Amino acid sequence: MPIDVSNTPDMYEIDANGTFTFNAQAGVRNEPNIDTTPIVYYESGESVNYSKKLKNGIWLWLSYESTSGATRYVPYANTETGEYLGTDSNASVQPIVPPTGTGTGTGTETGELGSLTGQAGADVADQTTDGTTLTESGQFTFSEPAAGRASTDMDAEHLDSWSIGETVDYDAKIKADGHYWFQYVNTNGSTYYVPYATISPFRYYGTDANPGDPVIPQKTTTGGGETEITRSHTGTDTGTPNLTSTSTRTNVGEKYEYPSVSSLTITSNAWGRDKPFMDPTQANQIHRYTAGTKIEYTHKLINDDHCWVILKDGQYLPVSTIEHAETTYSDSTGGTKNQSSYSYVINDTGKHLPIHELSPYNNDCIGDARTDIEDWEENLNIENVDSRNLPTITDNEKTAMDQLSSEIETNADPDSVSITFITDTHFDSWKTPSTARVLRSMQLMSYYAKNYGVDLMVNGGDLNDGVKPKDISEEDIARAVDAMKLGQRPYIILQGNHDDNSGYARDETNYNGDQVITNNEAFTLRSSNFSQWLNIPSDNPNNAVFGTYEIPNSNVTVIVLDGFDMADYTNPTRTEFRHGHTDYSQAQQDWLQNTLNKIGGTRKIVLFDHISLAGIDNWKDNSGYDDRYENTGTVSYQPGVKASGNIYNMLVAHQAAFHNILGFFAGHTHTDNNANSGGIRFIEATCGIADRGDGENTRRIGELSENAWEVIQINPTRNQVTQYRFGFSGPAFKPTWTM
Repeated sequence: MPIDVSNTPDMYEIDANGTFTFNAQAGVRNEPNIDTTPIVYYESGESVNYSKKLKNGIWLWLSYESTSGATRYVPYANTETGEYLGTDSNASVQPIVPPTGTGTGTGTETGELGSLTGQAGADVADQTTDGTTLTESGQFTFSEPAAGRASTDMDAEHLDSWSIGETVDYDAKIKADGHYWFQYVNTNGSTYYVPYATISPFRYYGTDANPGDPVIPQKTTTGGGETEITRSHTGTDTGTPNLTSTSTRTNVGEKYEYPSVSSLTITSNAWGRDKPFMDPTQANQIHRYTAGTKIEYTHKLINDDHCWVILKDGQYLPVSTIEHAETTYSDSTGGTKNQSSYSYVINDTGKHLPIHELSPYNNDCIGDARTDIEDWEENLNIENVDSRNLPTITDNEKTAMDQLSSEIETNADPDSVSITFITDTHFDSWKTPSTARVLRSMQLMSYYAKNYGVDLMVNGGDLNDGVKPKDISEEDIARAVDAMKLGQRPYIILQGNHDDNSGYARDETNYNGDQVITNNEAFTLRSSNFSQWLNIPSDNPNNAVFGTYEIPNSNVTVIVLDGFDMADYTNPTRTEFRHGHTDYSQAQQDWLQNTLNKIGGTRKIVLFDHISLAGIDNWKDNSGYDDRYENTGTVSYQPGVKASGNIYNMLVAHQAAFHNILGFFAGHTHTDNNANSGGIRFIEATCGIADRGDGENTRRIGELSENAWEVIQINPTRNQVTQYRFGFSGPAFKPTWTM
């Protein structure tokens, strides 16, 4: 991939100190001219300590002083091919003047046009000349009415209009008249302009499929022309969030109808009724079903001290008393089997009774659908946490946050970047005390982001537990998304294997596809809320959660991957549920390779994915490694394993060429683990929820240890990354590495 030096004149030089290690032969010259004869050569494996970098011709050059005192030059990168001749300890600083788009800039502006979004761009927009144009295409969906005009003037006549939910296809973005504008071609063939954001006070009018505003980041320069990033790692306030959840939970107690399209066989005669009551004065008996009849049903519920199923014609049939509703799961060998035997019923394919949802204290767990509760939680109530407000923090929490912030500040460089990270929160407002309480942990992370400041907030996936009826899970997703919004910082929520509710569909309702949250529904529930920050590509057949986020005014690119990038199935088989395996679409694989090619060695990279990759070795803890999704030997899952390995190989190859991947962060395993593999540091973080994974028997609700989220500090100049943990393991947990 060529290096863009279109804005860089020959002999453009910067002061830059570092060490370059060659992986190919390179000739040393008395001047930076490739046509002159080398006086000596650096061989593969040898290094040079340099003091300057410059561009001349099609080469980037290192400059250093020889032992004789003479100034020498050696080429290190070909701008036409994008090939680097080795690895650079100071790769973030390059003798390149970034493109400034097609705007009418004053010439004092530096930085990449379009790299800023949201409030971060609005804060420096007054330093970008009106008329500055960012030539890029995309789609924008309006969340409020808007009008098109013949010019970028708010007072111009309205010639076109959009209603809420309508979309415009644009071919450029322009800053003018206190607004950002789209340029587009009207159906009549004319070029029109429609505003899509107010700069002050900042407000977007909808969702951009290709985020990035026509604003140029402002940087300062020091002696010798070296670009020095001056920034605050406390981020930019994104403003008062638009909250969509309600703190009032749907009552899933008696009479709640649990979807479960399944069948069972009754062993005693029973009457179907028009209401779920045994008393004939409260319900009419409609049809008598005899013992041995196979019953097809669509829902289950608890009422009048009985468990009922609802038939396809709407009748209510009692299938057990509550007293005899204990479910046993066994086969002829005494092993677990996915069929129920309770009261006067056999061969129930629906597996779970509503009594298991009403009371999690039954210590019953089928497959991956967790319905049991830890012994230490048995005396705790399932707490209703207000989803629309930040919590009132305790003195201990305040002290811990003060200490965390102080330590981060002490270790921060001028170009430091801070990212909060929580993963595997498994929020479920009705399942266990911990799955309800973890909402507060997310809010505490948001409290820190808002009051202490970070550049980005990341939830690493398995946001919700996915073991409830679809409508209940959707309510909980809205609450959890709002918990992230309360941080008032850019945020991203990755896709995990639990997030599409396939745990409930697969393990509790006989493989019912209608209980799975589809890819399009998932985009509306989650991704659409943060697509203004995560640049999700348009070539994305499954609406998967992958893309890039350029940390504003920094040299750090965040790459987000989706290890559960799969198609929807109307009637899924067991192997077609996202809950059971990993995969990456070919579109995502192609996008990643193109993205890495474009970045080359010009920026530092950190990656986030819910799940780790096939091919990683040297895990600190290898227990259970062979059984992981990404390493499974199950034949039907091999395409996904291969795709995961492809991702790993791409990253390793890029790291070998540029050495600018500072870390790969994942969750999924509910344990803290790490590996140095292929020259990359891979991290797995423990779960945010207290009743499973690392420390599940010691992380008490109401104590600091119930939390497990962290601040990832990136110091790009030093190539250094540090994880600071809030809660479980506390200050003792501080892994630090330098790449």
